[in-house]
Amino acid sequence: MNIIQLDYCSNQISVSREAWFNATEIAAMFGKRPIDWLRLPETERYIEALMKREAVKVGNPKVRFSHFAKTRRGGCLSYRGTWLHPKLAVAFARWCDIDFAVWCDEQITAILMEQPKWKSERKEASVGYKVMSEILQIRRKAEGKETKSYHYSNEARLINAALTGKFKPLNREVLSMEQVKMLAALEVKNTVLIAQGKSYNERKANLFLMAESVRTANASTPVQRI
Repeated sequence: MNIIQLDYCSNQISVSREAWFNATEIAAMFGKRPIDWLRLPETERYIEALMKREAVKVGNPKVRFSHFAKTRRGGCLSYRGTWLHPKLAVAFARWCDIDFAVWCDEQITAILMEQPKWKSERKEASVGYKVMSEILQIRRKAEGKETKSYHYSNEARLINAALTGKFKPLNREVLSMEQVKMLAALEVKNTVLIAQGKSYNERKANLFLMAESVRTANASTPVQRI
């Protein structure tokens, strides 16, 4: 599960790219527990109706409760707890707090609408990396140099550093739409610079300047706001 962090009144809320949300985190903000909401007769009837509807849609009569609610115990803190399906978001949020429910509805809608675009941009960035690697190999071969695995990883770290300011591996699945777009643009730019025979330091200066606005914005606001 690829988790992004949203901010609600300075509280971090964990949500997946598919808009599943950590109900344990949310309920704790209001002194509540998800299990108490799940045990409500109204909630049980609603989830049962969703299960029946989903069974008809997918042609599978064995749609289970776990299709809409899951408990995760391992991993980091933001991963642990009760996770609920986006179709339960508004009903659960209303039980927690009415103002939060309005905000939650906006966030879930934004995530679901953004998801296809984000996947498209992420795919483009993936293709961009492959092209960059091919051009790197061609350029080094033309210079009589062998290309080893660390040469590719060095280029990836350079791109990551231009984007985040840190020369280290990056989980690209949790990047915001803005970051993914810049990632793809940086890879294209670096590919051109490699083909032009620019030195590492020249490329570094160029890429860092190119991504400065995105890097600065995310350094000051590490929690994603959708």
